[in-house]
Amino acid sequence: MNKLFKIVISNIFILFFLSVSANAVTGAADVYKVTMRKVELCTGSTGVGSCDNAVVIGSGDKEVDIASVSAGAAAASYGEPALLPLGETYTHMRVTIDRKFTIKNSTAIAAGENATACRTIASTDGMYVTDEATDKYTHKPVVANDQTAAEMNIYLVNDQYTRCNLANCSNKTDDQSISYAQGTGSSKHQTQHADGSTDDDHVMIYELTSPYTVALIAPQIDISFGTSAAVSAQEVNELCQIWAEEPVVTITIK
Repeated sequence: MNKLFKIVISNIFILFFLSVSANAVTGAADVYKVTMRKVELCTGSTGVGSCDNAVVIGSGDKEVDIASVSAGAAAASYGEPALLPLGETYTHMRVTIDRKFTIKNSTAIAAGENATACRTIASTDGMYVTDEATDKYTHKPVVANDQTAAEMNIYLVNDQYTRCNLANCSNKTDDQSISYAQGTGSSKHQTQHADGSTDDDHVMIYELTSPYTVALIAPQIDISFGTSAAVSAQEVNELCQIWAEEPVVTITIK
């Protein structure tokens, strides 16, 4: 048996992730906080619900700002050592995260002719029809152009959601569709959230850069990430609609 030492998990991601519109423009995230919930190694995977011979190597909620220079050290403390079967070969990692992201982009994103300087702002209940807790997965808020940047809560919405057309969501458009990309970007598979879902978990499957076979020598685990295009914005009714984008993630175990 071999001890797998504390793993550096530095991406997560989401998500998702995808640009919801071809018109969305990406930019750099100065803050990108994600809550890790569980990390598993798999000997194979064919989809988000598939993690062959799963071994949990980390569990419990831990928030990490992966845009921070100290993200690697912070993420490295996630999880306790796990015993892996000698000679077993792992090919995938399954990561469960919370659907809430806290993001800040100080450098404005020019999303459109009128939304020329989109930045995240502090989330309030006034952005939603009812309040943030009730509408976080069912409504997508918009914010005024050219605001002072602040940390904003951004959620992975359900695959049918309501688009707010005004900053207080007093005007809105129902039955907007979204699908989270499969087989593209860093993650190979990720959760689709059905209309009406209240599940807080988002699951992603990552393929290791090369298979890892458990040996007598403790493994070296390297997870690199980038957030230079981890936030996006698009213009809606001359306002800014802001989305989380998937960080670039590379996982190597050797």
